[in-house]
Amino acid sequence: MGINNRIDMPYDELEVGQTFRTGGRTITEADVVNYCALTGNWIEIHSNKHYAEQTRFGKRLVQGSLTYSIMTGLIQFGPSIQANYGIDNLRYLKPVAIDDTIYVTAEVTAKKEKDEKYGVTTFLMKALNQDGYVVQRSEWSLLMLRRREDLEALLAASLPTEKQPERK
Repeated sequence: MGINNRIDMPYDELEVGQTFRTGGRTITEADVVNYCALTGNWIEIHSNKHYAEQTRFGKRLVQGSLTYSIMTGLIQFGPSIQANYGIDNLRYLKPVAIDDTIYVTAEVTAKKEKDEKYGVTTFLMKALNQDGYVVQRSEWSLLMLRRREDLEALLAASLPTEKQPERK
């Protein structure tokens, strides 16, 4: 399976079993330190090399929430997504270390119509490391526009049209 990381279709065009896959992204020292500063999550296992070397892992680890945030960026969701509906069964299965590379798969596992205009799609999200091990998984549900014509109408209403300057 090649890279297919853009989910830009509406709810009605997605099928249960459909799977999306990203390329890789290496999580760097700068990512971890910036995330510490952004969130205030300076827990020793993430921020203190000497401390981390004394733990069962022997090195600093990437925050699980940072890994999840990167996952949601690697899978590129288009404008049919209207809201995050919930994350269920989030599990950290293996530690992610600085300089590990993660790849993401997102499989459509369920669809539920909400009303005439919206539906909720659930994706089984998995982050795999460079060795192919699943390091994190969850079920992510998203509120989506159902029909292509509603998506196109929203885009038409929200994208500006270029105007020519007035001549005097």
